[in-house]
Amino acid sequence: MAGIQKRRQKATRYFTEDDDDDGGATAAATSTMPPAMCAVFKTLDPDEHESAEIEAANQVREKVIGKLRALNLNVDQFNSSDNKFIFVTIGAPETMLKYEAEHQRAKLRLREEYGGALCYYLGELDEKKAYDKPLDGFELFSSTLQLKLIDEVVRSKPYGSNEKDEPIDFDELMADGKVEEYFPLHHSRMRMKLVLEWASLMTKPQPLEMVREYFGEQIALFYTWYGFYNTMLWIPALCGLVLFCSQMYTYSSMSGSLENPFILVYGIVLSLWASCFCQLWMALENTRKHEWDTLDFENDEKVREEFMESNEVIRDEVLNDVTGDPEEYYYPDGSWLPPTGRARKQLITYVVIGLVNAISIFVSFFIWADMSRPLMEPGNVIMGGIIGGVASAAVSIIIDSLMDGVPELEHKGIMAVLVEGELWKTDTEHQDNIILKTFYFKLVTKYFGLTLVAFAVNLTPVMGEDRPCPDWQCMPVLQVMYVTIIVCELLYSLFQSQGIPALKKAISNLSVVPDKVGGPKVAKSPIEDQFEWFDPSPVIEMYKDKVYQFGYIVLFAAAFPIVPMLCLVSNTFDLRQRAMTLLTKNKRPEPFVAADIGTYQTILEILATLAIISNSLLIGLTSHGLYFYIPDLTQIDRIWAVVVLEHFLLLMKIVIGAVIPTEPAKAILTYSVQQERKDQQLALWDVAFEEE
Repeated sequence: MAGIQKRRQKATRYFTEDDDDDGGATAAATSTMPPAMCAVFKTLDPDEHESAEIEAANQVREKVIGKLRALNLNVDQFNSSDNKFIFVTIGAPETMLKYEAEHQRAKLRLREEYGGALCYYLGELDEKKAYDKPLDGFELFSSTLQLKLIDEVVRSKPYGSNEKDEPIDFDELMADGKVEEYFPLHHSRMRMKLVLEWASLMTKPQPLEMVREYFGEQIALFYTWYGFYNTMLWIPALCGLVLFCSQMYTYSSMSGSLENPFILVYGIVLSLWASCFCQLWMALENTRKHEWDTLDFENDEKVREEFMESNEVIRDEVLNDVTGDPEEYYYPDGSWLPPTGRARKQLITYVVIGLVNAISIFVSFFIWADMSRPLMEPGNVIMGGIIGGVASAAVSIIIDSLMDGVPELEHKGIMAVLVEGELWKTDTEHQDNIILKTFYFKLVTKYFGLTLVAFAVNLTPVMGEDRPCPDWQCMPVLQVMYVTIIVCELLYSLFQSQGIPALKKAISNLSVVPDKVGGPKVAKSPIEDQFEWFDPSPVIEMYKDKVYQFGYIVLFAAAFPIVPMLCLVSNTFDLRQRAMTLLTKNKRPEPFVAADIGTYQTILEILATLAIISNSLLIGLTSHGLYFYIPDLTQIDRIWAVVVLEHFLLLMKIVIGAVIPTEPAKAILTYSVQQERKDQQLALWDVAFEEE
């Protein structure tokens, strides 16, 4: 470790007291405002705090700054415009970045004439000008990579420090209230480029490579998925629009009903579209894995800090089954009977999920029996359907907020706490378990109310009594409830992404002391503005409302086919608005690597399979569309129609899975050629990388 620290010291443009530089190089490096981290300390008011307390706070700040300078980082500090905070910016000189990039095995893209593959950084290759320039205008390292390298140095020990000296732990300092914030700063040039070329342009393709370079693979993969979802949504949206126009025509001129012979066709289209969506997304996802070289990401993933710091984790005692070496960190999976280890903690999670689902089911029965059904009568189901839809949406939102949390309010949900206690080793394992266990209750809270009305109330007693749909016609009721729920979900999503931050901003402005009348207006620096911006939502939260919107569409859009078009219009604006918020209202998120969308892919597959069952039941039992084709159908005939259609669609799903490849041949070939050309060039230069 000491050798690494010593080489890091020599790599810096800061000089020690044994060197004879006048500090001009340091000033020049700092004045260019390269990418930097920022630590924020609060200035204590002498009128409100004891002198000893102020002195202690100053000592903490000076100790942190001293450690940063001992690490030979570029450190600058200035007061906020109101003198309430001290901002400390932390950068690194180029020579240090080069050393760290080589030590941390950072990947850069080779120039096209050398294959264009991603390759570990090596000083020898840099001297040969082998690496391509990043898209943000820097000569070698992108701003994102620079921030990663700076953060690695910040969290390390200075050269020559005592064994008792601990590295800077900003997470602990923030938890203790000694530091207000520690966050990466936006880079103005690239941020404005993304605002102009991404967030502001509704009709142009997303510059996903720029997004990846600025925010990291995890956020870029989300926007890749979101853009793909919106593109694919044109199919059910346009087909649904045509069907809806047909329904409006027959409703106004002929039947007075939205029943239509083409509901059968649209239900089949939705089921096949859902299966195609999953297959085509996996192909695109695998393409990104090859383009971004994240194929081996999970093998290289680091152990979570929360896992390492837990007192329940066993250290250096359990032998690895494959290598026979002691596991540095180990926590047993345990057994279900008797409950031990992780299995015991998961059992607690499943019990909570079961209780939540039981409550949700009971409330759905109550809404139908005592709120919605009493307001309905034959030929008039609108008011009861709206009340039922609003109540169902409200229950779903409340339960989701308690279990899932509300990131915009910094409220941590019950599920996050339960899964945190299960002690998963890596971030991927941790996030996948949150996603899947969240799905176990969202499947009920979001879709059970509609399922009850569509398929059950005519067949089974509700709250101890028979409460069927008026005239046993559940399709009109389902249509009103469905579109009401969708509208409520879209409005809540808008409120969550835009309304809550606006309210928080307005509330915080109430506590701001206005400038003196007639006095000069004090301008804030860009760093002060970013400090006041909100923390970005975790990426796994970004997927949630759109993945479950996909569920609403594939399961029930046959009941009201204009819904996909409503969602498409909303999503088109939402995507760019999210991008604008990320760039102009959120602190810069920490960049993370991701190879795939994780367990969300499993959820999409489950929803696509459930869509076959749901659409078969809607076509055969809830809707009367089959009577347009066979007027004398009996109830038994309709049940047989459901069974035949379901088996046909399941067979088609299997065929789609076999016909549409998920391994992109072109991307694989391009990747192989790039790797081969890279290896040939490295061999020509006689360059080899050390094994880890």
